[in-house]
Amino acid sequence: MDRAGVMLVFDGDIILGARSHKFSESKLDAFGPINWGLHGEVRIDIRFSDAAKARHDRPLQYQPGFEPKIGVYTLFPGFPASTLVANIERGDIKGIVLNAYGSGNISYIYLKAIELATSKGIAVVVTTQCLEGATLMHLSDVGRQALKSGAIQAYDMSKECILTKLMWALKRTSELGEVQTIMHTNYTGEINVEGKLYGAET
Repeated sequence: MDRAGVMLVFDGDIILGARSHKFSESKLDAFGPINWGLHGEVRIDIRFSDAAKARHDRPLQYQPGFEPKIGVYTLFPGFPASTLVANIERGDIKGIVLNAYGSGNISYIYLKAIELATSKGIAVVVTTQCLEGATLMHLSDVGRQALKSGAIQAYDMSKECILTKLMWALKRTSELGEVQTIMHTNYTGEINVEGKLYGAET
């Protein structure tokens, strides 16, 4: 069918690949979308949502390669900033994903680690530990300081998408401004940086 993109079809649901998440290790409806509606359904016929775009009439742009040196850290009360600093100073990582609280909330104690990382050209992406929702770092003082220090907020991308996209971005460029541009570019429907309601009706 004339529909663009990578999709996951499971138990009759059509899920946009960049929005898919596995919710259960054993249920037949194990997969579902994050911050998005179903991309379509398989019934007697195949029904797509209005968000399912037609293919573009253009050649495939094949751009392989992923940077594997990414550190992923889940913050918890008492998580020492020194752990982040030590890993940054070792110099063997190219990017960091911080799983923060709520809408991307972090403690002030991590600001120096973010500044250190970005000063060394290490991209720092801040996301939420919540399964659904988006980062809104500009709403708090510490969030604004983190953004000013070079942190990149993930908005409503899934954790799977953030990691894969960051690995892909860092294989394209080491310039942090360009990494941020790539992370905030909506290639396949994987991110909404405008804060509007998510998804589409099937």
